[in-house]
Amino acid sequence: MPRSIVRIAIPIVLVLVATLVVQSAIAGTSTTVSGKSVTAVRVVRNTSLSSTESTTFRDIPEATTTITVPAHTRALILAGFSAETECIAPGESRTICSVRILVGGKEADPASGSDFAFTVSNPGESGAFAWESHYMDRSRGPLGPGTYTVKAQYMVTTPNAVFRVDDWSFTVERVAV
Repeated sequence: MPRSIVRIAIPIVLVLVATLVVQSAIAGTSTTVSGKSVTAVRVVRNTSLSSTESTTFRDIPEATTTITVPAHTRALILAGFSAETECIAPGESRTICSVRILVGGKEADPASGSDFAFTVSNPGESGAFAWESHYMDRSRGPLGPGTYTVKAQYMVTTPNAVFRVDDWSFTVERVAV
């Protein structure tokens, strides 16, 4: 093959490969992580009502704990949050009430920010029949040795909306890898 064709072909191939990598990142990809055994469990529970009207993530009061990955080990951190919730938007508008879990200050996977709808408002509904129970889980790792703060946060996507959380449980597990 003549050198002039190779000089043209190599940059074209590199551009095509780069395009595929970028498209893959934009489209999102599945990831699989495996562990061996659960080596620690922390559970925080609360029956007190809390609420937010914030359109940016705020800590759910008391929904935080720490978990330590011992020296010379690596671990996968699993976190699950369940709660009774009510999501109320003003008037006939709609809102997403979102929850995320942070591990060591970084959003656990799948990290989708406010795009994750823990619950949504139902226009015209409020009161006893508007409460629903929801659950999510997230993971991060494998992580190296250290102590990690794990916390749940919540927010609404519409100004003047209200996200109420009650009777929740927050479970954090350390899994050896």
